[in-house]
Amino acid sequence: MVTTEIYANTLAKQNEGRLLGTEKLRRIADSDDIGSAVKMLVDYGYGDSKAIENSFDADGVIRAETERLISFIEEECPNENLAAVLLARFVYNNAKARYKFKVGAKRDLKALYAVGRDYSVGIDNADYGVMPEPMRAAAEKLDAMSLAAPVTSAQIDSAFTVAMFEDMTAAAKKCGKSVKKYVAAKIDFTNFTAAFRLMRFKIKPESDMFVSGGTVKTEDIICAADSGMENFAENFADTVYFDALKKVSSVGFDALPAFESDAEREAVSYFGSDLENMTGDAPLLHYYAAALDEYKTVKTVLTCIRGNAKSEIAKRVRWSD
Repeated sequence: MVTTEIYANTLAKQNEGRLLGTEKLRRIADSDDIGSAVKMLVDYGYGDSKAIENSFDADGVIRAETERLISFIEEECPNENLAAVLLARFVYNNAKARYKFKVGAKRDLKALYAVGRDYSVGIDNADYGVMPEPMRAAAEKLDAMSLAAPVTSAQIDSAFTVAMFEDMTAAAKKCGKSVKKYVAAKIDFTNFTAAFRLMRFKIKPESDMFVSGGTVKTEDIICAADSGMENFAENFADTVYFDALKKVSSVGFDALPAFESDAEREAVSYFGSDLENMTGDAPLLHYYAAALDEYKTVKTVLTCIRGNAKSEIAKRVRWSD
């Protein structure tokens, strides 16, 4: 059966309606220990009973939900280019993980997602022929760099992140305006986050430290970083990002974790009436982003509970209304 946009968007809206929501997330955050939190998640339908049997496997619960989302995209997304955009983060996650295995990281298959478009399997033996061009170029660049000195985890992440956005941008050009907006916003938030991190560690921003393809020029971000944290947001007062950036500028670096956590939610907050267009991309894309936003929140909550740092939850999670 060929999935139509209306059918896929209807399923997406139904699935989005089954997400936990703020009230349930707050209950989980109030749990006394990791076992109680994971049991509550499973009772709400996350993961499966194996999560309880396997020493309250919090990571396993999130992985199970993420792979359900991947399966939904692979099975129900009506547009190959939209599917390529949505699956890119998982495909490139696998490329990053496999390249790290190649250069000596512990081979942990749990770091890989079960995704059909896994082009990274040839990394072990440098068989890059089946890869998309951006991924192949990133792998070859890292190979060349490794001849001079061992490549770092950060260099691997950077190379494949740039390649991922190049791939996403190319696919988005063949999609509707909602997808284009989403990819551009993801790039912008990636660049803003990079700028904040560089400012935090007092590193001078350079153009090659940012990803191209967003709506905000790299040189504008560099100039804003030079103006200091307190003034950073004011440089973008005429953009849709001003309110989100102001939350960091006004509070300081303590607000950065929440800003990063908000990025997925913010990236789809500019669709407006597009969300009611059942023949477009926005409803499915909104569900995808809402699910990832929830998974990130759940993971943050569980990590804080497991680390006896419940006080950190309020700093890292900005609860939605």
